[in-house]
Amino acid sequence: MEDPNLLLVCLNAFVAVLGLLTVLAGAIRGLIELFPERPPKTDTVVAVAIAAAVNTIAPGACVTRIEEIR
Repeated sequence: MEDPNLLLVCLNAFVAVLGLLTVLAGAIRGLIELFPERPPKTDTVVAVAIAAAVNTIAPGACVTRIEEIR
């Protein structure tokens, strides 16, 4: 029986991993297209909590705009 070539075994493993990662990336892309991200709703409870925290830290301060940083 012939000994396996180490370079050929490594190349086959590399190709198999790349193939698996490609399939997984396609599955994730499909799930993202199937379930798109919904825009967040403005939650009044969160706005009141932020305003209360700002008022605690800096009394008399006024919150004029709340933005989500991504």
